[in-house]
Amino acid sequence: MRMKLLAGGMLLTLAAPALAENWDFVLVNKTGKTIKMVEVSVAGSGDWKKDKREEDQGPGTIKPGDDYTVHFEKDPKVCKYDVRMTFEGDETPIIWTGFDTCKFAFGDFALNGGTPSVKGT
Repeated sequence: MRMKLLAGGMLLTLAAPALAENWDFVLVNKTGKTIKMVEVSVAGSGDWKKDKREEDQGPGTIKPGDDYTVHFEKDPKVCKYDVRMTFEGDETPIIWTGFDTCKFAFGDFALNGGTPSVKGT
């Protein structure tokens, strides 16, 4: 009887949906600037979280033209995220809004005349 309860409890644990999961997408730096920090937030929420890879490996930079895998905690009910980048030198953050992580694994993040734009692939 005790084994059946234990096994049943384990099955319930396995069947329970995760509230959040680690996720990633590839950021292609087409901004023409060196990126110092990447943060991700559910679109429109303003609840910024540092890229998890950055937390693990310490500060680094993403040079123009480089690809960088952004690791973040994804809410399974949400597809669109805002991406905020801080650049080396001017320290000014710029926000790209509504990047769809359900549709796109790669994003070409660019600045066109200072205006952020992203093309997902």
